[in-house]
Amino acid sequence: RVLKSRMQAITSSMDEKKALVVEGGGMRGVFTAGVLDAFHDKRFHQFGGYYGVSSGALNLTSFLSGQRGRNLRIYIELCKDPQLISVTRFLKGGNLFDLDFFFDRVNRHYSLDARRFKQTLASSTFCVVATNTETGSPAYFDIAESTQLERLVLILKATSAVPIIYKTPVEVDHQCVMDGSLSDPIPVVKALNDGFRDIILIRTRPFDYKKKPSVSRHFLAWQYRNKPAISTLLRENVAVYNNCLTDMENPDQIKNVRITQIAPSIPLRSGRNTRERAKLLVDYHLGYAQGYAVAEKLSKEIILSAT
Repeated sequence: RVLKSRMQAITSSMDEKKALVVEGGGMRGVFTAGVLDAFHDKRFHQFGGYYGVSSGALNLTSFLSGQRGRNLRIYIELCKDPQLISVTRFLKGGNLFDLDFFFDRVNRHYSLDARRFKQTLASSTFCVVATNTETGSPAYFDIAESTQLERLVLILKATSAVPIIYKTPVEVDHQCVMDGSLSDPIPVVKALNDGFRDIILIRTRPFDYKKKPSVSRHFLAWQYRNKPAISTLLRENVAVYNNCLTDMENPDQIKNVRITQIAPSIPLRSGRNTRERAKLLVDYHLGYAQGYAVAEKLSKEIILSAT
């Protein structure tokens, strides 16, 4: 009983300092879904802070509500709906990805357990990253226990509004915002600035991945020439992403920082818009295996520190 009490006290203390940061990546987020389900199964789910970008934020909502398997069902069931992604609609000037349809279906058929979601947020923080279209700066939205479902969905829609698939910015708190990965794709520094020193980062690209320039980014930047801040971010996207990695690996003037990365051990079969069930399941199981291994390792460390 004494050991159990000591473990609970140490775990509670560690939870307050531990943050979970989750990268986006569209359908590559199915890897993250696997990691988080493994965390759930290992009961490795108490963090003081949560930070999500784009699909990473959506994955976190299911984790916070304790709904194991919800993310996977969304990826392999909902995302195969032909109305969700339409090249024809895109060529006619519409959105490639219908976020309004997506969140409507999520709310109808994959509803969030609001009670458990709020219960988790009673003792932790949840930050969703978007990008201000006027300034190009990150817009950090705090989701609290008191946050209404409608506002949560609006913010999730905003962080998911990737320029290439959804053209229209989303208005939140009188500011137009869109895809968080444009300005802060890996918000580890944000978590550090908020006081967290033990961070677990879930990525959807291999550990050694670095972004490289592409012609399509410059074309997309030209398409957004009427929004100079977004156009600039699109042109500088490679530097923004790679600088996030550099800043994370070399946190200035911050001591006693521990960052544990969980990244695909091999390139994922899924891309941003993949809808093939077989590929998605392979990547999910890869994430599950890696997440389980990390959760087991870190759980053992907690036990050892309690003895």
